[in-house]
Amino acid sequence: MDQNNRCNLKCRMCGFSDERVAALRKYDMPRALYDSIAEQIFPRTNLLVLSILTEPFMTRDFPDRLEAVRRFGIPYSEIITNGTLLDARSVDRMLDAAISCLTVSIDGGTREVYESIRVGACFDRVLANVNLFLERRSRRGLALPELRINHVLSEPNIDHFGEFLGLVERLRPDRVGVRTVSRMSDAPIQQTDDPVFWSKVRDARLRLAEFGARTGIEDAGYLRDTPQRIELFDPFGESRPCRAPWENVAIHANGDVYPCMAWTRPAAGNLLRQSFDQIWDGERFAALRREFTDSRPGLDCLHCRIRRDSAGDPDDDFFYRKVAKPLPV
Repeated sequence: MDQNNRCNLKCRMCGFSDERVAALRKYDMPRALYDSIAEQIFPRTNLLVLSILTEPFMTRDFPDRLEAVRRFGIPYSEIITNGTLLDARSVDRMLDAAISCLTVSIDGGTREVYESIRVGACFDRVLANVNLFLERRSRRGLALPELRINHVLSEPNIDHFGEFLGLVERLRPDRVGVRTVSRMSDAPIQQTDDPVFWSKVRDARLRLAEFGARTGIEDAGYLRDTPQRIELFDPFGESRPCRAPWENVAIHANGDVYPCMAWTRPAAGNLLRQSFDQIWDGERFAALRREFTDSRPGLDCLHCRIRRDSAGDPDDDFFYRKVAKPLPV
């Protein structure tokens, strides 16, 4: 779930660098809506990610919202952030709530590469904030939240992957997740079909495996070595279908509910207007489950033939369409 529709950075591979976003009205998920979601959904939640497309710490009271995670005993919880707004108070709130994982996105191992991609961020400040988190966690003798570093490989940083791995080794996170850039509205850096880039990605995948074996830092992502469609199968040779309409919801800051974060069809409902049970047991989710049962889409989200309004449209603009939605009156 997202906490707002904004970010303090304009990362060049992210939809927030799309020039159209600047003109949008910015807002936070109302606290009353967040509390209602917690009451209705958190008791039945196994995995909670408190951000999707936006920066959660842009919401002023976000650290205070974390108390609900502990109160409802959610087994696994994660916060994904750019790390620029972390401070002692927000770190302590995460530790108090026993958040399972803090994921910080770092797309360069040096100041020059990082700041050329993550426009508006200060490399040294982010590293200081990560170390602040590690120090306060260590001071309390806690193992949680685990620290995960995310990294998006793109043409501007692919030749500097070794520098990034050096930074990761110095920070010593619990996990690292590396993936390649994918389309996100009109961001300046987009996915590419350049075979030279993908050859470098395959090399990076080998280096990442060697790095994990040597350092013990877990590779928690799945770095594709090809832009083509992938298929996954169970032990009996059957293709693995997506279970999103039965197991997953993505909730945006305006209360809209979708079966997944990249959904571009209309929302299944809105939590400012309906209860969760009305949405989950309603006709729209029932129709989706019938459609998924019939067509059995695979687990390859990038090539999903159901999530889009038009399966033949490669430029579905889902990022801008999500952050541009206003709060319902």
